[in-house]
Amino acid sequence: MHRIGIDLGGTKTELIVTGENPLDVIEKKRVETERSGYQALLKQLEDLVDSVGNLALENPAVGLGAPGFVDPKTGAVGSSNLRPLSFKPFQDDLQKRLGMPVRVVNDANCFALSEALHGAGKGYGMVLGIILGTGMGGGLVLDGKLWSGSQGIAGEWGHATVNSEGPACYCGRRGCQELYLSGTGIQRMYRERTGSDLGVQQIFEASQEGNDADAVQVMEIFLETFGQALGNLVMSLDPDVIVIGGGVSNLPILYKEGLQRVSAQVFQGRQNIRIVQNQLGDSSGVYGAAAAAGTTV
Repeated sequence: MHRIGIDLGGTKTELIVTGENPLDVIEKKRVETERSGYQALLKQLEDLVDSVGNLALENPAVGLGAPGFVDPKTGAVGSSNLRPLSFKPFQDDLQKRLGMPVRVVNDANCFALSEALHGAGKGYGMVLGIILGTGMGGGLVLDGKLWSGSQGIAGEWGHATVNSEGPACYCGRRGCQELYLSGTGIQRMYRERTGSDLGVQQIFEASQEGNDADAVQVMEIFLETFGQALGNLVMSLDPDVIVIGGGVSNLPILYKEGLQRVSAQVFQGRQNIRIVQNQLGDSSGVYGAAAAAGTTV
């Protein structure tokens, strides 16, 4: 069996062709994502898959990671920042065009799946994948199988509320975790205090140097929210390992001080919680899409 993995992003779309092992990459292509309309996007994806037709693929199946939650019954995508997709029968329509099995999965779930099968979560029974990047999302993998929930919203950690009186989120709620834990959230907190735009790494470094009180305060709010958010997940799910992805995963405080904050929120201060950085980097999403190809669960 050959797998075709597609990571459909708001600006770029990446396609890989692999063997049975999603990390065994035979071909790779990247294009700017078509955003002019739904039919134009479908046509672009059809052309992209057709462009690898010369490889004489054996029983090819497509896995596609899409931004937004995916209805597990219909494959429709909702609340996506790629607006042409919203609430269309995307999986069925793409499958008809390609004439091969297609599975559409939330892009953050793809990250969780690839890390569980081939990355930092390999060998563990229950793996939580959490992306802290421009936004916050993730997924849950049980014994090597993605668990998306009855409505396709399992892993939408970013839109659980941690402060009911907090700032408004684009999802319609207030005080969502994403507003405090994503890279964008960290930058927002610093900008609101100082009027200055700094990158996450710069804010972190300023907090470590100790001469920027605003940076220290922002990172303290971040750590406290990190402890509360992940502590609640541990109390609810008791996972074997939590794998962190996205740009914020590069902050070393997550794996020592952040871990301590999580432990402090867990029943009896449990110390055997594993929080680790991802191993597959920016390719986790497209590898996970390839891993989802040909599967139904």
